[in-house]
Amino acid sequence: MDISWWVMVIVIGWTVLGLVLVAVLWARAPWKAVLAWLGIALIPLGVWLVGLSQAAIDGWNTLALWWQGLTYTLPVMVGLSLLGLAGLLLLVSRFVPNRPRKRKSAASIPPAAPYRPAQPRSEAEPTLILPENRPQG
Repeated sequence: MDISWWVMVIVIGWTVLGLVLVAVLWARAPWKAVLAWLGIALIPLGVWLVGLSQAAIDGWNTLALWWQGLTYTLPVMVGLSLLGLAGLLLLVSRFVPNRPRKRKSAASIPPAAPYRPAQPRSEAEPTLILPENRPQG
């Protein structure tokens, strides 16, 4: 069988799996999560239909070749560490419970102070003295 046939089967399988997940989440999850998973489920089919599946496979192969030829210098190790930390933070942020914000009632917020314009002073404040106004001395 041709590789494009297998790609089609895999893409349709991933899309169906994603749609089944969305159907399971439909009644339980908030709308934000349902819409996000629906969008994620439709990505593989959309990529395949516009003809980008081979480009995605080539991109994966290019990434694998880059990884195999990587020279581990200090800047590369720091960059890989930062990427790993970023991935870990993204992963951990999904598991942190979501606390709804508590809105303060209008009675608990103190009223703003009334606006009073500055009072003119009797003596001028020295600020910027222009050269023509400097005392000659």
